[in-house]
Amino acid sequence: MTEQHFYVENARLMSYGLSNLGTRKTKISMAGDEPIDALAGKLIGSGFHTDRALSTDQLIEYTQHTNPFIRRSAYIGLSFTGFFQNSDRVNEALASGFYDPELEVRKTALIGFGLANMGNPNQSIGKVLDTHLHDEAWKIRSASGLAYSFLSCGKPEQFSRFIDLLKIEHSPYVKVCNCWYISNAFAGTRGGLDEYKKLLNLEGDENSFFRDMACLGLGLSYLGTSEQTINELLEDRIKNDIHPYVRESAFFGLALCNYQNPTNEMTKMLSEGLKDDSMIVRSGAALSHGIVAMETEDLELDLKDYSDSSVLWGLTLSEGLANVKPSQVTFTDNYVQWGHHISNGFRNQISTNLDCDHEDVKSFQQGINDGLIGSHVADEQEKNAVRLIVPGVYHYLNYDSFWWGLWVLTALGTTLHNRRINNG
Repeated sequence: MTEQHFYVENARLMSYGLSNLGTRKTKISMAGDEPIDALAGKLIGSGFHTDRALSTDQLIEYTQHTNPFIRRSAYIGLSFTGFFQNSDRVNEALASGFYDPELEVRKTALIGFGLANMGNPNQSIGKVLDTHLHDEAWKIRSASGLAYSFLSCGKPEQFSRFIDLLKIEHSPYVKVCNCWYISNAFAGTRGGLDEYKKLLNLEGDENSFFRDMACLGLGLSYLGTSEQTINELLEDRIKNDIHPYVRESAFFGLALCNYQNPTNEMTKMLSEGLKDDSMIVRSGAALSHGIVAMETEDLELDLKDYSDSSVLWGLTLSEGLANVKPSQVTFTDNYVQWGHHISNGFRNQISTNLDCDHEDVKSFQQGINDGLIGSHVADEQEKNAVRLIVPGVYHYLNYDSFWWGLWVLTALGTTLHNRRINNG
């Protein structure tokens, strides 16, 4: 096989694990003398694996390892252990990581704490994050905000507080990360209309991120309802907002509001976004096709009609989300190839050549895939949630890459996960 960029190969191998989620029994054994990349993958994979008691003991042990990469991987594993089953013991271990000497380990433990407490009915669990929202390190402030976006999804009690916090924040990066709580605060509740309307009326570039998050928040709050009032608000942003990030998120919000309802009118509007002057907007509109049509097998695309990489990235991902056959197109752009392989993770039980010219990528991903394949995930809604959440979290925690489109999918996955918990 021709050598590909390591990001492309990583996505190809990861999609195999996600596609075959929970399909058979596997075993993860840590000998202690593996190469670092192989051990790290096993630690992350242990978080998904069904053998909870054994993996928790091992993961906690490895949070004390001398290598910060191994400690990070152990905390990622613990975060998914908690995601599947809330645990005081896991929470205590993650909280100890908030004070690790390495900043990247601290960041991972904080975000992991949020993941581990998604759906936790204990309303006060987030208090341990509060001091870190004001940390001197911007990465720690942003990580704490992202943690809140997970553990307080659908819980708007902190909404006004975060608005005030973000108004005095100077770092654009922290604003972008912490704003995810604002978007997730009312997720799945059919609430927040008045709060989000106020944000939509804020003018000027300095307030664009508030309008941005309001668009996403409306879509997540009214997920799958096709509420006409919400559609009209978002369509107005698409047509009239001068900031491309806001128009992008308005397309995402529109897709979320009309989740799994790909009407001709909606498809036409999304297609218009593929012609926007901004590649940011074009990419968002392209990926929105898949959100609207997710799992419906109702998406007609011919990717041969497009040459723009930003559009192709979103459309090839959309084909996977909609679970339609991928277009017979050979992609030359690494970015598009990466998106194409991620899309395969949303298809059931794909097969792929597991050889890889990047041996470190192969050994790292093998342990993760063993955990995904050997997980207890069988419920289709929970499968969707895991497949949506993992790519964004994976790339940010392992590679420090915050991909906006993938994080929108993560927010969708979080909402679906909470919906499943709340519906029993």
